[in-house]
Amino acid sequence: MKRLQKITALVAVFVLCAALLAGCGDQNNNADAPKNDTLVVGTLNFDGKFSPFFYTNSYENDILRLVHLYLLDTDREGAVILQGATGQTRPYNGTDYTYTGIADCAVTENPDGSVFYDITLRENVPFSDGTILDIDDVIFSLYVPLDPSYDGAMTLYSLPIAGLQEYRQGDARSISGIQRIDDMRLRIVLTEPSATAIYDLATAVVPLNYYGNEALYDYENQMFGFTKGDLSPVRAVTTSPRGGGPYKFVSYTGGTVTLEANDRYWKGKPNIRYIQFREGQEADKITGMVAGTIDITDPSYSTETAKAITSANGGELSGAVMETVLTPNPGYGYVGINAKNVCVANDPGSAASKSLRKALATVLAVYRDVAVDSYYGAFANVIHYPISDTSWAAPRVTDEGYRTAFSIDREGNPIFTENMAAEDRYDAALQAALGYFEAAGYKVENGRVTAAPEGAAMGYEVLIGAGGTGDPPPFMALSLASDALKSIGFTLTVTDLSNFSELTNAVNAGTAELFSMAWGATPDPDLYQVYHSEGSSNEKTYFIKDDQLDELILLARQSGDQTYRKSLYRECLDIIADWAVEVPMYQRQNATVFSPKRVDLSTLTPDMTTFWDWENDIQNLKLK
Repeated sequence: MKRLQKITALVAVFVLCAALLAGCGDQNNNADAPKNDTLVVGTLNFDGKFSPFFYTNSYENDILRLVHLYLLDTDREGAVILQGATGQTRPYNGTDYTYTGIADCAVTENPDGSVFYDITLRENVPFSDGTILDIDDVIFSLYVPLDPSYDGAMTLYSLPIAGLQEYRQGDARSISGIQRIDDMRLRIVLTEPSATAIYDLATAVVPLNYYGNEALYDYENQMFGFTKGDLSPVRAVTTSPRGGGPYKFVSYTGGTVTLEANDRYWKGKPNIRYIQFREGQEADKITGMVAGTIDITDPSYSTETAKAITSANGGELSGAVMETVLTPNPGYGYVGINAKNVCVANDPGSAASKSLRKALATVLAVYRDVAVDSYYGAFANVIHYPISDTSWAAPRVTDEGYRTAFSIDREGNPIFTENMAAEDRYDAALQAALGYFEAAGYKVENGRVTAAPEGAAMGYEVLIGAGGTGDPPPFMALSLASDALKSIGFTLTVTDLSNFSELTNAVNAGTAELFSMAWGATPDPDLYQVYHSEGSSNEKTYFIKDDQLDELILLARQSGDQTYRKSLYRECLDIIADWAVEVPMYQRQNATVFSPKRVDLSTLTPDMTTFWDWENDIQNLKLK
């Protein structure tokens, strides 16, 4: 799992409270009002890829979490549960909680440096079609993301599993480190310790009989449910997932995903018969809650959002109309720059190319404070490194060498001075950008950029999925940066896309030059997926090819020493900053709001956290 590419829309909710209240009414008279057997969730756009192997945004992952079983789960603090089948009790906030799952995992470190992960499944766990989960479903679910043709977001292929590289390179017919013991037991052998392995193994387990071909599965004869190198059968069911989770996927039509309770769910049949996830714009979330057409949603939490909620509730964040739960967001907003598309002389890693991107990043970075403060106020903070501030690996202000993002010029000197006025900071950033443009090979005359070097351009486009409204903080920062760059003869075109999937499609296709998005992170801060040269997300987003960075990322994955890992990650983050492919924007709070009129709040899972939300224990949730 690690640093999943859970891309989220950072769209605004500038909604007048009066307009919200005008939408109030008796939901029984509203044609869009939820039915008594249906929970309605307000969400943003899906890309239509409802596959645990090939999904592309976090909204799809919300669906998958309800449809699928997962080999291992995590607790409220994000730690992996190793005794799911047996049951494991852990304290949180003064309360002991017992966590259960479909498997136990025993980890054994051996004298020769190898590590065994021994998996034992819970007995008699059914998929929604009635077939019983066994170890062959697990083996199939592992072989799919380990196939040499796999190009999804999972990075299981990066683990040091014995025989994996030989298999991927065509030198072996099977992976020696995936060892079937019997129908319910499996051993995974790593050749060396890996701090990230336990999170990678917290993967979805899908039914072989649906995602694969049982005629092509024969473990003893090295057949694993599909033809090696051909995942087309797995891709063929991307739009219609099937699993053993609390809900079954019914349809995705008219902007609505419909799920139906899985009567066979091993933890018990859910109380709510149907769940509908309805697509809409960000502003629709709060208005829908007030109008009674949405039961649960997750508005982008800003100053205006808080005002809208408190106004509807008569002055409180939680009241008669909405119950609000706030948790730290494990991800962060950023502006990305694709090094392959924004470079000089077709060489993304050259000093000139890095200087070009630093010119843009320096101007973008200086407008973050005003943009974030005007939108989020006290509900978010500007961050300076490409990592979630909630992570233990994130640099702290007190750390030696800590500095704000893109705050030095081409000579390595500070651009800003203490207590410098805002306008002076903007001017200083622009002058530093001119220096970087010159270092990139641009012709600079009389304070203006007049000509581009070979392979570079006099302007680039930045994509943002702001729903066509131009509201979220990145849009403001980008617009101000665009105006500033225009004053020195350079064009930064800000394109606000009304449909967020247009943005994700462009990023996933590798055609975007600059783009505003957000990363979601899991508890372990592994950087492989996003920044390693072979990481699946790196190929689409940043295109970093740096041997030193690759080596440091792999070293950090091998150690269990958190202090040592943090020091390695700090070196990684400095290299990423030098490539200037990402401008960290802000860390915000997450808000989830519930309708007290519709949802029986006493049945919500207690003590919700960043890693434990309303979807956990969903089978217990009730409507009024």
